Amino acid sequence: MIDGTPVHAVEMKGVSKSFGGVKALIDVDLQVEKGEIHALLGGNGAGKSTILKVLNGVHVPDSGTILVDGKPLSEISPEASRRAGIAMIFQEMSLIPTLTVAQNVFLIREPKGAFGLIDDRAAERRARDLFAMLEVEVDPKAIVGDLGAGQRQLTEIVKAISQNAKVLVLDEPSTALAVSDVERLFAFLRKLRSEGVAIIYVSHRMDEIARIADRATILRDGRHVITAPLSELPIEAMIEHIVGKRSRGLSDVVRGESSVGAPLLELNNVSGALKPKNASFVVNSGEVVGLAGLLGSGRSSIARVIAGIDPIVEGEIRIAGKPVAITRPSNAIEAGVALVPEDRLRQGVIAEHSVASNMTLAVLDRLSSKMFVSRKKVRDVTDDQIARLRVKTASRDAAVRTLSGGNQQKVVIGKWLSTEPQILVLDEPTSGIDIGSKSEIIILVRELAKAGKAIIMISSELSEMLSACDRIIVISEGRVMGDISRGDLDDPSAPADDPIGQLQAAERKLQIVIQNALTKSQGGTHAR
Repeated sequence: MIDGTPVHAVEMKGVSKSFGGVKALIDVDLQVEKGEIHALLGGNGAGKSTILKVLNGVHVPDSGTILVDGKPLSEISPEASRRAGIAMIFQEMSLIPTLTVAQNVFLIREPKGAFGLIDDRAAERRARDLFAMLEVEVDPKAIVGDLGAGQRQLTEIVKAISQNAKVLVLDEPSTALAVSDVERLFAFLRKLRSEGVAIIYVSHRMDEIARIADRATILRDGRHVITAPLSELPIEAMIEHIVGKRSRGLSDVVRGESSVGAPLLELNNVSGALKPKNASFVVNSGEVVGLAGLLGSGRSSIARVIAGIDPIVEGEIRIAGKPVAITRPSNAIEAGVALVPEDRLRQGVIAEHSVASNMTLAVLDRLSSKMFVSRKKVRDVTDDQIARLRVKTASRDAAVRTLSGGNQQKVVIGKWLSTEPQILVLDEPTSGIDIGSKSEIIILVRELAKAGKAIIMISSELSEMLSACDRIIVISEGRVMGDISRGDLDDPSAPADDPIGQLQAAERKLQIVIQNALTKSQGGTHAR
């Protein structure tokens, strides 16, 4: 205590942070007690990762104060946070793939032997003991790049707990873990809690939150909404606070009906190496079908299998009624399938190259004659896509990096539309772009469906999926858990003249469906 006042393990007051004029955090407070598991909740873009990166010293706040164990942080840096006793497991894994498990666990804290040399054997012994505490088996000598996603996630967890932290931050730690490993993780977190460690736990999996957390703080649109004990926050109440009463999103986008035709894409009991698992569904021409699920549910795995990036282990894919063998991306393109990937800057565009270069990259063979690319054909294809997608660019020769995020995304879509696909798979097509551009992308998706294309849309922003899709397929643990008509998610009691309220009601309903699917796929509920 200080002057009779209890000392919080973490106290953040009035924290604000902006990126390029976008306010990610607005006057946010967060208090975490010693010996508690504190859930941090919110939708995509709510500010969860930002405030945790501020706490961990990755981002310097524009304003606000941070106290750890009652003491202000001496500086804002990862090293200062580590010295203060904060350890964080990032959602984006921070392991070095060419090093061993033990070398990653003790990176920059390597045990030293005689003459001050690094003692790898001591590191391996200590790492083995830490994995034993979690009751899991991971070889400390294994190269991280050779591990599966679950073992890499366990290595991240062991790396964090090896620091004897006073405050342990876990950002979506269970997405790559088997159910049995999650149970072991929870048992270990409860042990740390009993020893006085403060734990901040971030997850979209609300059944996990209900079982493991003592209190929860919910953020929305960069602002603090509520902090309350879990006893006062049933899952329905959590969803209500996360979604909110009013949408900042896409209620003004008119989801016009398109003419649904014959099946264009059919998956029959399709399985990948890990995910999907026996996935079966149909997408018709003129239809937008959403794949909904939590992080790690297997949505992107389905997209990668359809696009030939990941191999099919079992099952069959049919296009326009005929079975197709898709073993590589070129097979998918030839069959009329195009994938707009999740990470546009790393997977979708070459940022230093021009708009024209990017838009024609996938069809250079069609624009070439006798080994020479026709400049006229390149100009014609590029100008057609710029006009069609309403891309805002100084010229076709402008570097893609000079465009806004929304226009960069349109370039990626244009690149694949140039292949004239029948089936378009969109993985997080509106990620990281402003609301105006999001609306344009959603309207474009509806226009493409109206033109007869079959579209699969993956999005973590449920309001976007509800605005764009005719049907929504719910995925959990790599399995298809439900196939819902968009109209079935409407609330008949919502006023017809309140489109914002209607969209929010549908989003809450879909959130509950996704959470229930997770519980069902994992074999039922667990006692807290």
